[in-house]
Amino acid sequence: MRLAVFFLLCLIFLAGSAQAYVLTISAPAEIRAGAPLEISGTTTFPVGTQFDLVIYRLQPSTPEEVTRKIIVVDESKSFQESFPTSGMLSGDYKVEARFLTDPGSKLGSDSVTTRVFRITDRSGEIILTVPTDQVVGEALRIEGYIPKAGVTTITLKVSGPQGAVLPPQDVRTTTRTGKDEGYFSRTIPVAERGNYYVDFYDIRGFMTTVKFMVDTPHEESSVASPVITLPPDEPPPPTVASAPVAGFCGALIIVGILSFGRLRR
Repeated sequence: MRLAVFFLLCLIFLAGSAQAYVLTISAPAEIRAGAPLEISGTTTFPVGTQFDLVIYRLQPSTPEEVTRKIIVVDESKSFQESFPTSGMLSGDYKVEARFLTDPGSKLGSDSVTTRVFRITDRSGEIILTVPTDQVVGEALRIEGYIPKAGVTTITLKVSGPQGAVLPPQDVRTTTRTGKDEGYFSRTIPVAERGNYYVDFYDIRGFMTTVKFMVDTPHEESSVASPVITLPPDEPPPPTVASAPVAGFCGALIIVGILSFGRLRR
């Protein structure tokens, strides 16, 4: 009897263990604003199981949802998603795996479904001294300085229209007398109009991304002014005096004739 009870308990334990699936997600502890946030993970859930990866911004009150993506478990039982962070404020965030519907099975104790990370914004460390709107023939001019950077090396990674990527550019900064700003300057000739994105890196990693818009030089319109043809000159029409003027002139003529007759007498 005791053996039967023990065997039954073992079956119940095994059945419960078979329904306990594991889901583990990984995320970096810190990331620079503008760099892609890479979330990866593994699971033992069956193929076809769906859940969301949700990004929340942690606030003093209720966490604010920023974005989410659906994950569908495939044969590899692993997953990876990239989230853009451009425009996201610096601060603390978390990523959480949330099921759309009840998976019908409990998560195992080894599961990790939430990760907390921090976004830091270094965009203010890049001060440009050239406009971001440039023209073909003068672009791509990348000039500016980094406050308190001194002499150091930064790397520029440029991607152009249609995703074309140019070779990374290592630039050595310079200083000016009595100043600690690190000035940089590099011109990368480009012949195609469109948007160019420049990623800045230093020894601490990614700093920020700056968008340059390159266009063709503006040319003034050379459309000829319309020619207006005037009709040939015509003699002006005869002037007709108005009735009051005509009467006044007639009276003057009569007075002149009478005066002339008196003088002859």
